[in-house]
Amino acid sequence: MNNISDITIMIAVLALALWPAIIVYISWKREKKIISSIKNEKPKVLQAKPSTEELVISTLKKMGCNPEKNEDGNIGFMYQGDDFYLSLQEDVPFVMIWYPWWGTINTDNPVLPYLKEIINAVNISSFITTVFMAENEGDKEIGIHSHCHTFFTENALEPEEHLKLILDSFFDTRNAIKENIDKLGSAISEEDEDSKKERVIVKGFSAYKENSKPIEKKEK
Repeated sequence: MNNISDITIMIAVLALALWPAIIVYISWKREKKIISSIKNEKPKVLQAKPSTEELVISTLKKMGCNPEKNEDGNIGFMYQGDDFYLSLQEDVPFVMIWYPWWGTINTDNPVLPYLKEIINAVNISSFITTVFMAENEGDKEIGIHSHCHTFFTENALEPEEHLKLILDSFFDTRNAIKENIDKLGSAISEEDEDSKKERVIVKGFSAYKENSKPIEKKEK
């Protein structure tokens, strides 16, 4: 009986003595297997993400907007017949989109004193910001321009959907301002029918200043 106990104790001692070596061996085999699989595994080709400029240009081309980069580094393009341009910020995925000269108004137009209030009211409810300014000091013609500052990456939104949403919003903003100006112009005309009133000039299908066309008032 004592011999059996002694043998059991010896086996237990040997097992305890060998157990660390067994653990080391198992770990070594596992590591060897992992290293072997890594060596045999084909390296994955990491695709470099496009820069903001590359993403903008490729997105505009997909939309059929024919982007062109000018000497100032801005990207000009056409959307639904109107001219836009986009400026980039170095090393950050933010862009500024401009819709320039979508409308003009003469300095002697009776609506002009109210133009600032109309534009401010529309700006409050839109992420598009509209401003008005003359091209040169002393000009009798003031241009109306809209712009938008936005984050532009592949991860935020589908690039084409994102850009289309913004560009369409420019037209919504333009139409809202134009409608308010037209209503105010009509009210002023009714108060003084004997005076000749000029109406705001708004682009038809071109964003060039020289192609602006006046909106004629319909006779009742």
